[in-house]
Amino acid sequence: MSQSQVNEQLRAVLFQLREVHPRSHVHLLLDGNHPCADDDALHIARLAKRDIPAKAVPVPRADFVHDPAICPSLVTLYSPGDRGYPDELLLDLSIDHAWRRRDSINGSYVCGWLVSESPAHDVATHLARACELFDVLRGCRRVLPLFEPHRLSLVADAGLESFLRRWLGPISHWLWLDMQGELHSLAVNELAEGISSKEHLNQRHWQAQQRVANARLVAMAMADAGIILPTHPETAIDASLQRAGDLGLQRTEDLVFFALNDFSISRNWTAHPAAAKAIRQAQQGEQTLSELMCELSDNTLEEIAASRGAD
Repeated sequence: MSQSQVNEQLRAVLFQLREVHPRSHVHLLLDGNHPCADDDALHIARLAKRDIPAKAVPVPRADFVHDPAICPSLVTLYSPGDRGYPDELLLDLSIDHAWRRRDSINGSYVCGWLVSESPAHDVATHLARACELFDVLRGCRRVLPLFEPHRLSLVADAGLESFLRRWLGPISHWLWLDMQGELHSLAVNELAEGISSKEHLNQRHWQAQQRVANARLVAMAMADAGIILPTHPETAIDASLQRAGDLGLQRTEDLVFFALNDFSISRNWTAHPAAAKAIRQAQQGEQTLSELMCELSDNTLEEIAASRGAD
């Protein structure tokens, strides 16, 4: 899908939501922790200086109270009663920025487009609370920025519907782009209610959140190697990193190399005896997995590459 197609698709979805929910606002969520360049037209400092000034309402992250400038911010693109978008260009800028930064190693500045009957201040207050969750790995509450597209994609794919209903709160619809540039959405009315107070992020979910930084490295390496991202890239890459960890690999370089082989050859590459031996040796830490694989003969590497046809 191209950027122009995404622009058209998002506009069509938002138009329909505005028609069905005439009392709703459309808010844009920007993440100051993954900032854009100072001279970018979408930079927070420039929004108030636009011909049609846009007010940024900060989301008071508990872990960033010392530096409000890096907190997320909400900008209202549309309010009930508006005819169209008061600042059409601002919506286009947000879509363009989301597209360009969809697989950035530095994370997404544009986190998504939120539809809610609540004004920006109320949504900001809710988001700040919603991101304080109990970390079962550390045994304490801490801030988890689930509003980041990568992190939200992982939870959305995990099927935690009643958790997401509670997490969304006053937000009826949340739209965002994944690393592949595909438009995703969460709609409260499509999520099962369940026993919302019982469903939470368990150990497996928190471990996936811890792998996000390495997953971004994998995506960057795939782009450099010309490897096309898979469908649901965040979840697919995380599954590969989890498999590498289960096999005992710990170094970031080894994890990334392992994942690259998963997507450039096939998941079956590890079944070859020489590859399995290299993985065991890499666990010892004396040589990286890529160094060990490079020491294999051309014939052996060809045998490993042949596993692509058996996937």
